[in-house]
Amino acid sequence: MTDRTPSGPSTGELRALRMTAQRLAGFVEAGDAAAVRSAVEGQPHLLATTTERAGQDGWTPLHVAVAHGHAELVDLLLDAGADLEASTEHGRTPLHVALEFAPQLVDPLLARGAEPDGAAAAYLGDRERLAARLDAGESSVHDDAEISLLGFAALGGSIDAVQLLLDRGAHADDGSLRAAAAAGHPEVVRVLLAAGAQVDHRDPDTGRTALHAAVAAGPGGGREEVVGLLLAAGADVEATTSDGASALDIARVAAARDRPGTDGSPTPQDALVDLLEGAPQAG
Repeated sequence: MTDRTPSGPSTGELRALRMTAQRLAGFVEAGDAAAVRSAVEGQPHLLATTTERAGQDGWTPLHVAVAHGHAELVDLLLDAGADLEASTEHGRTPLHVALEFAPQLVDPLLARGAEPDGAAAAYLGDRERLAARLDAGESSVHDDAEISLLGFAALGGSIDAVQLLLDRGAHADDGSLRAAAAAGHPEVVRVLLAAGAQVDHRDPDTGRTALHAAVAAGPGGGREEVVGLLLAAGADVEATTSDGASALDIARVAAARDRPGTDGSPTPQDALVDLLEGAPQAG
């Protein structure tokens, strides 16, 4: 006898559906528009199926398309009926995913009707909307969120939003310094350090500090200045990630990878190497 869930499908059918959802997620990650179109046209229910990503369940095909920056697939899935407000088990909508991984898709998602909640307001620097959300009862802290409102404001580079959230009780040392460093926002880095963010605060999963985040993101976009600010604040150049890499290790590998040919020509990454090599070492 085949076991069936109260709603009807057998456990085998549910397992098959899950596997099909995983295959669709693979097509989405690969940017295979033809395969994605065929799958959702043939089985529209797949638009609402979810998979796990980075230890977090509830990712729909739309979440995955946004995370990979596939604008064509985002339009395809939305046109097919994907839910723009679907949320993962941690409450992340496709717009939240765009804020973190694909900023170029934020405006298109808003144009398609995504709800600009507190996270979006913080990222976009919409102080008025953010204040209204906070006044209406939205927490400025969100200790249970994967990324705090302050983290989204740091990613977006909005000093006004960062200051508003700090004034409303957000914790400067919640990982937002890493977000600001990775995004290359020196003014936000200054504000967070002045507000008490610990320069060597580590990500609990990866062991990365703000210095690792800035160097891993590469040169340009204000990151050299960010690295200088972090070093001036006492960042530990010798601190290693969970897999044993220091910021200098990361910079040297990137510089070697980016150096054209074999003539030893310097790369923009070499500027970061020079900064790190010239920093005081831990005693």
